[in-house]
Amino acid sequence: MPGTETAKRISAKATIGKGTRIADDVLIMDGAVIGDNCVIEPSVIIYENVKLGANSWVGAQCILGERLIGYQRDPVNYVNPDLVIGENSTIRSGTIIYASCTFGKSFQTGHRAVIRESSVFGENCSFGTLAQCDGQVKIGDNCRFHNNVFIATFTTIEDNVHFYPMSCTVDSLHPPCQKGREGPYLESGVIVGAKVLILPRVRVKTGAIVAGASVVTHDVEPNMVVAGAPARAVKTKTEVRCHLEDRPAYEVALESLKCSGSGT
Repeated sequence: MPGTETAKRISAKATIGKGTRIADDVLIMDGAVIGDNCVIEPSVIIYENVKLGANSWVGAQCILGERLIGYQRDPVNYVNPDLVIGENSTIRSGTIIYASCTFGKSFQTGHRAVIRESSVFGENCSFGTLAQCDGQVKIGDNCRFHNNVFIATFTTIEDNVHFYPMSCTVDSLHPPCQKGREGPYLESGVIVGAKVLILPRVRVKTGAIVAGASVVTHDVEPNMVVAGAPARAVKTKTEVRCHLEDRPAYEVALESLKCSGSGT
């Protein structure tokens, strides 16, 4: 283990698992629990009450358990809520994850992702480079968010949903008005193309495909492909054919993702 305990600044009230390697210039604060066989790279800050699962890797300059606004208002009495990150996770350099979030096992981020408070992600999810989650969201298992995706507050996403680059959800009907904020709801198996905008209170139903650069203003029926601004149904998912083989295109894509996984 390189460096010294002074250089690392590890609280005596933190718990460090067996076989964990911690680089120099790392700060780990009271109540943090780091699992066995983790790797913590230089200049990482791990605030109070972070729980990092075994066999996880945290890249340089990450911040885990970023304190909430209550700390600024009353630092003496503030108690940082738990941040729980499941085992076998990979948090790439520059990522910031706020306190009061929960992530299942095998979670991944790209570089400089930001995930705000009270976000819940299931197992085997990835959140890409420069992507941002604005907090208070619910995400299922096996979801993929590519680079520069923005997920608004109060968005709900079920299992096996895929967002491609620069897509976003929004939660306000009349921004910047804060009344009646509610994000969209995406059911399982939805695919969201690049540069898509999904408006508040919209429900995108099971297996639907949203074509790139579309603006979704109304509910989308199951297994439909929608396109345009505003988005309209153009065909069913099974009618979209693969350019390489004579079979439904999206069955091929989804099977490939199941076999090989997805990077960030």
